[in-house]
Formats: sequence, structure tokens, C-alpha cells
Amino acid sequence: MFSTEFYPLCITSRDMLTPDVMRLRLQRPDGTMLPAFRAGAHVQIQINEQYRRAYSLCSDPAQRGHYEVAVKLELDGRGGSQILHQMAQPGVELAVSTPSNLFALASDAAHHLLVGGGVGLTPLIAMAYELSARQQPFTFVVAASSRGAWPFAAQLNTSGWPVDVVQSPREQLDLPTRLAALPASTHVYCCGPEGLMARVRDQCALLPAVQWHEEAFSGSEVRVESGFQLYLSESDLMLEVSAGSSIIAALRQAGVQVDTACEQGICGSCVVPWRDGEPVHGDQCLDEEDRCQYMAVCCGGCRSPRLTLAL
Repeated sequence: MFSTEFYPLCITSRDMLTPDVMRLRLQRPDGTMLPAFRAGAHVQIQINEQYRRAYSLCSDPAQRGHYEVAVKLELDGRGGSQILHQMAQPGVELAVSTPSNLFALASDAAHHLLVGGGVGLTPLIAMAYELSARQQPFTFVVAASSRGAWPFAAQLNTSGWPVDVVQSPREQLDLPTRLAALPASTHVYCCGPEGLMARVRDQCALLPAVQWHEEAFSGSEVRVESGFQLYLSESDLMLEVSAGSSIIAALRQAGVQVDTACEQGICGSCVVPWRDGEPVHGDQCLDEEDRCQYMAVCCGGCRSPRLTLAL
């Protein structure tokens, strides 16, 4: 259902924004221009044969000679970031996809409120570049832990953008008061650790849904609370998905091969048709109309006693 073009890009610089977040600059080996993108876009990087991961672009969309991404080292993750941190050095070539955007800026907002923390600041940096160039009003709220350094600190502190750094956001973040002073058609964009995103989401609960935008690049595999039967119609195979397990785990245990390249519900490689059930969707690649027919099995679940997949 989804197809993505990849092409070779060369790492031309690597710098550590914090002890565990690196920024990579990627360029074509011949120096030619890269495909255009809008703020909020991401690319997929094929790290090796096993791992493909999605990373937001944090470079200026107006600068098409290079892309920049920031990658956090996740010691408790699934391994992709660890390998990339080990191998990423100037001169190394990586297969990188054309940009895709699931987190775009709204065209009709009177004000844009960007809220993020940690490596989640990445797409918001590109948004700030674009909004500043378009001379559109925005505020950039950075949730910064007082315990250590935060990514992009030097860049944001000297950017000239309207940046507000909130130390100890668990106690100090107050978005309702901030929103009350902004136009009613303000749009909010949030990216960061799940705890921060949940807090921001809760504080923006009264905002119309169309004015709320979020993006998360953590794995979102849905583990079921109660078991169900999974029928594979093409294979005429019935599987049991036990409580606490997941669809993708049951498929792998049964030896059913499904491409799960990014395992983040972003690339669409594991999207399959479904019917006869009530699926739970955890992806970011399908819209509501698509979800009436398809699901991304890497991060899907089920509320009903049985679900049928065309596998």
C-alpha cells in the first residue's frame, strides 16, 4: 500500500548536542540539491538490513543542500539507535528516504504554539525556521529538565526566536494560562517524551481537536489486556493472541513473515487489510478512512474476541 524511495546520502558532519543526542548532517555525494520538504517532515534511515528508523528533519527547509536529523541513544531501546551512534561518522553513506510529513503546520492558524522537550524538539526546530521565514507569529516553549543539558540549547538561545525555556516542567508548565492570552485559533504542536506529551495533552484538553498536533517516534506496539483469536484468511490459520502479548508477537511466533521495517507505525510496510473485528490502531501512517479497511500490525491491537487479517 505504501512505497518509499531511498537514495544514498553521505554523513558530512556529526556533533553531540548532549551526551546522548547526536545531530547528523546528510548530503548527496555529488552535492546536488535534495528533495524539498516542509517543516514537520521526517525521513527513514536504513541503518542496516535489520533496522530502519524514522527521524524528524531539524534543518531549515529553505536549505536544500543538506538534511539534518537528531538521534538519541536509547540504551533500553530496540537497538537501532545504538548501532547508528556507533557507525555514524563523517564519510559514512546511509540509505535515506524521501521526506514524508505527518506533522505539518496548519495554514489557518493565527498563532503557532510549539511545545517540546528532549529530542522531541527536532521537528519543532524546522517549524521555527519556516514560521520565522514566513513571518508568522509563534511561541516556542521548551520543557527543560533542570538536571542536565537539553538538545539545541545553544542554537535556541541565540536564534532570536520567541523561545521560552520552562525549567522543571512537571511543576512550572502552565499552558492554559498561556493559551488564554493567545488568539482562539492558536494551534499547538507537541513532540517529546511521553510523560511530557501526556501533560501537554491534558493541559490542552479544551482545545478543538483540529488545533492539536502531536508526533511521537517511540515504538507503539499495542499489548492486549485480554486475549483474542486472530484469523489469517489467506493462510486459513487461526492464532491465539494472549493477554499481555501483541499481534506482531503472535505472528512471529507462528512463523508468519510480515515486513516491520520501522516498527513505529510510520513507514506503512506492515499495513494489511482487516475485517470481522474491532481493531485498535496505534500507527501514524493511516488516516481514519484508511483505518476502516487497514491496520499496521506492528502497533495494532483488538477490542473484540476475534479479528481477521488478510495474511
